[in-house]
Amino acid sequence: MNAVTLLSQRMKWSVLGVVLLMAGCQTTGTGSSSNASVDPRLSNSNSAQFFSKSGFQACAGGALVGILACQLGNPNDKAACMIAAGLAGCGVGMGANYYLDNQRSKYATAEDALDASIADVRKDNQELQSLTNTARSVMADDKRKIEQIKKDIANNTVQRSAAQKQIAEIDANTAYLKKTLAGARTKQQEWQKVAEANRNSGARSDTLDAEISKMQKQVAQLESEIDQLYAQRSSIQLG
Repeated sequence: MNAVTLLSQRMKWSVLGVVLLMAGCQTTGTGSSSNASVDPRLSNSNSAQFFSKSGFQACAGGALVGILACQLGNPNDKAACMIAAGLAGCGVGMGANYYLDNQRSKYATAEDALDASIADVRKDNQELQSLTNTARSVMADDKRKIEQIKKDIANNTVQRSAAQKQIAEIDANTAYLKKTLAGARTKQQEWQKVAEANRNSGARSDTLDAEISKMQKQVAQLESEIDQLYAQRSSIQLG
């Protein structure tokens, strides 16, 4: 229990808040009516949901299993057990400061904590690559739809209602991707804070920096491709 006592008071209350609101976090997500026209490849993508969730929602999935184990088991301090379990599923989603406090409580040495951070950011990079692959597939189809609508307009054969429906779906996909990308960018920025804290402590963070740089490049590339799709869509005038 000594490791848990190292957690800041603010963190304890925040994680307990996650526990209390867990059910609500789990029932809110991508199933809302606002996403009805989003391509299912995006709305059902675990990677897209990974980056579009709020910090509390990101904690919820990983925390539920651990909290249930605390309840069914017989730890000396169930409250402390639930706090630790709640933090286990958060990663950097709850912010760099919370993440660093949790790492210090879990690992005896700065080297072990750094190794764990490298593993965590690599996992985020894998999720981001999966998201990018899915996004590219959807955007390629959307671009083909846009080009066909342009041809139909030029040939005066466009079916306005059908074209408007397709454009609305493309807009919904683009909005969803922008929201998801914003979540990925936020994670990348939090990781940069983690790396800075490691450098300030004197730890070598070359590998961590390289992984964060990889994430930054992935975010920038996906942003560029989304912007290209938006520019292509914006050129359509249905009147």
